Amino acid sequence: MHQNPGFVNEQEFVFRLNGKKVGDLSNNLKHIVKEVYGLFNDDEIIKAGFVENYQKPDIYLEFRGIRKYISLKSGNATTVAEENIKLFIQHLRECNISTRSLKTILYYHFGDGTLNGTGKRRMDYNVLRVKLNKAIYELNRELNENKEFVKNFVIRSMFKGTRPDNVEADYIYFGTVEYGVLCSKTQVMKHLDRRSWDYMENPHIGPLQFRPHARYVHTIIKSEKRRWAVDIYRANLYADLTYISSRYDG
Repeated sequence: MHQNPGFVNEQEFVFRLNGKKVGDLSNNLKHIVKEVYGLFNDDEIIKAGFVENYQKPDIYLEFRGIRKYISLKSGNATTVAEENIKLFIQHLRECNISTRSLKTILYYHFGDGTLNGTGKRRMDYNVLRVKLNKAIYELNRELNENKEFVKNFVIRSMFKGTRPDNVEADYIYFGTVEYGVLCSKTQVMKHLDRRSWDYMENPHIGPLQFRPHARYVHTIIKSEKRRWAVDIYRANLYADLTYISSRYDG
């Protein structure tokens, strides 16, 4: 039976960490414990477990009575969140994004000249990108003019998720139990404070770009409902996290 690689990775972390003496962990897992909790004694015990109910963090660590939550990424992952376009638009409207910008997002998302996906002809990405070039430029200006909005959106997409009662991840880790990079929410926020992404031409909020999960242009429609999903992604996610983790305290 096929198993989801991401879930297999989560299982491996919990198996290798839960109930183990820190001194018996692999060098990489010791490094994670040290980054999260500081110095330790080899005979101290660490606990680990799964986070249930489709939360942003996948696993938790518990050490010295302190619990920390970690979102795991692996493989070629660049997508950090996925949600229905209606929910996405509703969130942006609640954040006072203009109707003009919301319409641009919908035109870009459906790519058929309509705001609801009912058009008869779906445009290639290259054609759509040229057609909406000026509108996307204005969209990006509005979406990125307020740094606090950008930071809150990154927290929502990468660390917390869409539900207000969600558990918020403290860290994001990209890799396997043997090798990877650990980056804290604090480090990501510091990075956002000093960087801008004006050079990015695709629709984006800070470093996070967004696109339809499936355009279905000149191809067989496998699942029409997937066309209503928005992928929020960070190109070169592993490289970006490596850069951030090496340059900021936290």
